Amino acid sequence: MSRPAVREAVRLLSQANLVHASRGPGGGVFVRHTLDRGLAETIGSSIAMMLEWQTTSLTELIEVRMLLEIPLAGLAAVRADGATIARLREEVSQASDHLSDEETQRATDRRFHRTIAEAAGNPVASALVAWSHMVLQPTLKALIAPAIVDAVAIEQHREIIAGIQSGKSAVAERAMRDHLRYISDVLETVVQVAE
Repeated sequence: MSRPAVREAVRLLSQANLVHASRGPGGGVFVRHTLDRGLAETIGSSIAMMLEWQTTSLTELIEVRMLLEIPLAGLAAVRADGATIARLREEVSQASDHLSDEETQRATDRRFHRTIAEAAGNPVASALVAWSHMVLQPTLKALIAPAIVDAVAIEQHREIIAGIQSGKSAVAERAMRDHLRYISDVLETVVQVAE
């Protein structure tokens, strides 16, 4: 292959967040992430730009979360094993034990939703959900933190776990829908008060 062809290939792989190229001593081209992580970062970067340029809104992004995460909760109900249920319970337990610690609340929420996406067993869907935790969650939490009641969100997480553990897709989906509607309602209230 010619050098320009290799350079173009490296450029495209870098844009897709799959490799990192650096110059100088110790430089070279290095694999950055797994494919699904690269996909998540690419989507996250695009959505972050859309938010910055105001071509999308937090409300629209919550709608996208609902389109993705409700069916994933249903799949998780069918596919989750005991280890997954234990991981979900551990996240809820940590969140309950540290109600006043905003950073713990954010981290446990992120891991909770990511675990459900992974339990659904679809790496593409899991990568699509990951953008939410990279882009949407930090912006959303900063905006709604004063209005959200963490104890309510934690109880909703418990209901999602019960739905997944039941093995019934409809029960898990309903619990996830209720949780995401709560987040959407809090956002709507905050936005109305700000106007």
